[in-house]
Amino acid sequence: MREGIFVFYCHQMEYAVLDRLKAFPGLEQSINHCGFIRRIALVCLWLFLSPVVAWGAENGLIWSVTPYIWASDTKYDLKLGDTPIGGDVTFDDLLDTTDSSFQFVSELGQEDGNWSAFLDLTYLKTSDDYKGPILFVDSKSEVWYLDAAVAWWPRGEQGGLSLYGGVRYTDLDDKLKFFLSEDRQLLRALRNDRDFLDGLLGVRQFFTLAERWTLLAQADYSTGESDGIYQLQALVRYGLGKHGQYGLLLGYRYKEAEFEHDDIEEKFEYKGPLIGFNFRF
Repeated sequence: MREGIFVFYCHQMEYAVLDRLKAFPGLEQSINHCGFIRRIALVCLWLFLSPVVAWGAENGLIWSVTPYIWASDTKYDLKLGDTPIGGDVTFDDLLDTTDSSFQFVSELGQEDGNWSAFLDLTYLKTSDDYKGPILFVDSKSEVWYLDAAVAWWPRGEQGGLSLYGGVRYTDLDDKLKFFLSEDRQLLRALRNDRDFLDGLLGVRQFFTLAERWTLLAQADYSTGESDGIYQLQALVRYGLGKHGQYGLLLGYRYKEAEFEHDDIEEKFEYKGPLIGFNFRF
């Protein structure tokens, strides 16, 4: 009896989703003009900073570059509000497969000084599907995160503690296809391309473990146009080279982000190990 009620509810829920999708005709092939302008502005910023960084490296400043590969496990929850059955409909775990990901961090600071500035670029491409009694949902998502911040070192770099603040730009491009489960007949294809700009605050702490070993703990939070993004990570660095100017980094990162746009609520959860290689000039 309970099983029959559950199946009936699933059918009603998925029919409600089909009705709800009709309210989003503009998402089918959306073009984010505002996001396009912001992306051009960020590229210009990057091109402007490149010669500044090169100049700084030649004039007593320390320039650090770190590429990462992040083996992230991804969870994506989608909620469509105000459905005809009264309430919200949620698809959990739509994205479980990370197809590709990378991170690139560049930081410029004054040698033995109290200030530095950094850019942190992260890219994630994920995909998966959901299969219910009536609906089959194929989902793909590409996400870009760009952090630009200024860090203050109260006791200098040797003290290990830094507080930073800046902005976080997020570009999301989601593609969803809804099919009938039995014959995979395409019912609806949605594309939601939008971006968010948030204020960012964070803290980092370096701990010296041994002559060449260092532990980095980091936490930050951003909010504004998004509903909130926070990140936690811990990394161990092993110094290489005569003066430790190179370093191999191994660690773990957890990141959670929530967004709302046109009655669509999305929640991303990323977690997994990462490996990077650090260059200091």
